[in-house]
Parts: sequence; C-alpha cells; structure tokens
Amino acid sequence: MQTDKTESLLHIARSIVAKVPYCMAITVTEAGHANARIVEPYSLSEHWSVRFLTGRQCRKVQEMQHAGRMTLSYQCDEDHAYVTLLGQAKVLDHDPALKSTLWRKNSDLWFPGGPFDPDVVVIELRVEQIELWCLKLGVAPPPLGLQAAILKRDGAEWITLVG
Repeated sequence: MQTDKTESLLHIARSIVAKVPYCMAITVTEAGHANARIVEPYSLSEHWSVRFLTGRQCRKVQEMQHAGRMTLSYQCDEDHAYVTLLGQAKVLDHDPALKSTLWRKNSDLWFPGGPFDPDVVVIELRVEQIELWCLKLGVAPPPLGLQAAILKRDGAEWITLVG
C-alpha cells in the first residue's frame, strides 16, 4: 500500500512532467559514456510509461537497445523543479497504427516519409524509478535540498526511498 507521502510525490512528479513539452533522453554507450539529446515525448500513461517517435538509425536507439535502459529528464523552470524518469526502454516498430496515433503535425519535419516509414519507430520507457526536486512545492529533502526525492516501483506499487 502506497503512503500518502508517496501518492503526493507521484502527483507532483506527474504534474511537473505534464508542464514540460520537451525533455532530455539519456542513454549510455557501450564504453559507459552518457549521451543526452532532446525529445518530444507524449503524456505519461496511467501506468507510468512514456513514448516518443524517433528514427531507427539514431544513435539513441542503438544505445538504448544495447543497455535496455533509458533516462528521461524534465526541467521545469517555472516551478524550479526537475523530474527524472529511469527505466526499461524498448523499440515498438511493428504497429503502424500506433505510429499513426502518435503522429503530430510537426512530425513530418523529422520524418518526411510519414508514420508508415519503416525508419520511424516508437520508443517506450517503462518507468521504474523517479527522481523529483521541486523548490516551489518544497520537495527538497534535507540537507537543504541537496538531494532529490526518490521513488521506486515495487511491482504495481511505488515506494519512497528518499523524500
């Protein structure tokens, strides 16, 4: 059973993510180097997964497939906050209807072949851990906000590790 504190932190994290149209997708190379780049994710699902479109040949796809993991980091200047989502990531590329439902007006800029182009893939991150810091709402664990609140998925539930 999730505590009221955990529920509150999840609510704050979800509200911050909803305010941020772009985030940094971070992957790790085989040599252990982190690479970050901007992506335009879709809304968090009810079950804490996030999807975005990208090109099959992008280095983030190869790095994510190698590690099986990805991090998405959202910065919200308005709230003096950030949320980092960490978890398992996979490529969903066998469902043209899914790509069509995720297609945005500006998607043609990056993918002129349209949603049925075989180079267009969907990345899905299943969130396993959340880091959250929000000065505006007082989510800044001691000492004096030098660390983030950390929530971890435990099966279908979330637990607060730091907060």
